[in-house]
Amino acid sequence: MYQALYRQYRPKTFDEVLGQNHITNILKNQIQKGNIGHAYLFSGTRGTGKTSTAKIFSRAVNCLNPNNGNPCNGCEICKGILDESIMDIIEMDAASNRKIDDIRDLKDKVIYPPSRTSYKVYIIDEVHMLTTEAFNALLKTLEEPPKHLIFILATTEPQKLPQTILSRCQRFDFKRITTKDIIENMKNICNNLKIEIEEEVLRLIARNTDGAMRDALSLLEQCLSFGEGKVTYEDAISILGIVNFDTIFDIVDNIINKNIEKTLEMIDEVIENGKDIHQFIKDFIYHFRNLMIVKTTKDPNDLIEVEESLLEKYIGQSKNIDINFILKSLDILTTADEKAKWSSQPRIILEMASIQLTKLGEDLSLEERIKRLEMGIRIDNTSPVKKPALKETPTIDKTPNTISDTPIKKSTENAPKPIEEVEEKEVFEDNGEEISFEQIKEDWGKILQSVRTMMASTHALLVEGELISFSKNILTLGYKDGFGFHKDAISKPHNKGLVEKAISTYYKKNITVNFTMITEKPDVKKEEKINKDEAIKEVIDFFGEDIVEIK
Repeated sequence: MYQALYRQYRPKTFDEVLGQNHITNILKNQIQKGNIGHAYLFSGTRGTGKTSTAKIFSRAVNCLNPNNGNPCNGCEICKGILDESIMDIIEMDAASNRKIDDIRDLKDKVIYPPSRTSYKVYIIDEVHMLTTEAFNALLKTLEEPPKHLIFILATTEPQKLPQTILSRCQRFDFKRITTKDIIENMKNICNNLKIEIEEEVLRLIARNTDGAMRDALSLLEQCLSFGEGKVTYEDAISILGIVNFDTIFDIVDNIINKNIEKTLEMIDEVIENGKDIHQFIKDFIYHFRNLMIVKTTKDPNDLIEVEESLLEKYIGQSKNIDINFILKSLDILTTADEKAKWSSQPRIILEMASIQLTKLGEDLSLEERIKRLEMGIRIDNTSPVKKPALKETPTIDKTPNTISDTPIKKSTENAPKPIEEVEEKEVFEDNGEEISFEQIKEDWGKILQSVRTMMASTHALLVEGELISFSKNILTLGYKDGFGFHKDAISKPHNKGLVEKAISTYYKKNITVNFTMITEKPDVKKEEKINKDEAIKEVIDFFGEDIVEIK
C-alpha cells in the first residue's frame, strides 16, 4: 500500500528531526541521565515535528538498546511500537475526544501498568481543543500521575491552554523549519527516489510552506506525480497555482507607473489562466516584502533566499519607489488578503487593492500635505503669508488691549532662530459693553469647545487651567503645581494667540490672556481663629462659664 512522502520520510530518531536541535538535545540528555519528566508540552506551528518527536521520545524511553538517547528502532520494543502491535503507546486526538467523559475514561485506564514497556505514554494531539471541564478533570492526574505514566501534549495554540496545565508541564516550543533545511531535505528525498528536479522548484516549494516540512513534502509529491522523472520550474508553477516572478514584476511596474488599465488587464490574464486568487495575493505580499528588505538592508542575501539574478531585479525595482510606498502597499495587501479569505468575491477585493496601489502616490502626497498643515507649516501652493522680518530692534504693536506680555528677545546674527508663526487675531472696535468675570465663567465651556475645534492640542493644554480673574480686558488663568509644563506650553505665542483669538471672536472684543502658576497659601486668619477658640475653651473649662467673660 502506497504511503504519502511525509509518512515515508518521517524522522525515526532525534538526529533526523529538522531544525529543532534546541529540543532534541535536551530530550536525549534526559533519557541518557534517566531524568524523565511525567508531562511534556510540545507547541509550535503545523508540520514542524511535534508529533514525530513525541513518537521518537515514546520509543526512546522504552528502548532496550538506546544509542546516545536515540531509539535503536531494532529491538522488539521499538519494532512493536513502530508496527503498533504494542498497545502501551496511546495516541489521542483531542479535537474528537474533547469532552469530560473522554478524559474520565482516560483517567480510569492510566492506573493500569504497561503490558510490555517500561512506560505507558499518552500522546494527546491538539490538546487546546479540550473543554474547560475536561482540563479540570485532567489536572490531578497530570500533577501526580503513576510512576509508569508519561503525558505528551501537542498543540498549535498554547495560549488557549489554562495556566494550571502549562505550569504542570515541561514546555518545548518548536520553531519553523528554515528554507535551507527544507530544500536540503527535499533534495535528499529526490536523490533517493532518483528524480531530477530543478533547484528553483525546491526553493519555490519551500517558500510556500511557511516553515512546515509536512506541507513541503505534500507539495513535492504533487510535483513528482506530474512529471516523469523530471520536474521543471514551469511545471511547478502550473501545478501549485503560483504566479511566476516575471509577471509579478510587470504588474508592480505598472502600479508604480500608475497604469491602472494595464494592471487590471494583467490581473485578469492571471486569473483566466486558473491561478488561485488567494495564492496570488500572497505572492504579491511576498514581492513587496522582498522590496522592503532590499530597501532597508545593506546585505539582503540572508533575508531573501532567491537566486542572484532575481535579487538584482528586486534591487532595480526598489530604486523607483520609496519605503513609505512599500509599507503602505503591504498594509493594503495584507488587509485585502484577510478580507479575501471570507469573501465570495475575492477577485473584486484583489482589483480594489490594485487600484488603491496605483493611487497610492497621490494619497501619500495628500497625507504629507495634511501632516504639514497640522504642524502649522504653510504649503508652497497656498496663499502667501506675511512673516515678520527679523530686526535688531523689536517693534511694539500700539493697538490697545492687544499687547502680549510675552518678552521679545533680540535675534543674534550668527545663530538665527526660526520664527514661530503667531495666530493672527482679528481686531475689534470697542463697543463700550463691559464683560463680567461671571459671564466668562458661564461661557467658558463654549469657548473651550471653540478652541478644541481650532486646535485639539491647544485645547488639551487650556482645559487644565483655572479662571483666576478678569479686569480691563485681561483674562488671567492659573495652573496648579504639577502643571508647569502645560503653563509653559500654552504660553507659547502660537497657542496663546489662538486662545486670545477664540475669546476675542466670541465676545467681539479685544481680550488679552495671561497665564500664571497658582500658589496655595495657608489661611492665616482661619488658623488664628481656630487657635483662639481652642484657648478660650480651655479657660472656660478651667474657671467655669460663670466666672469667664468674653470680650
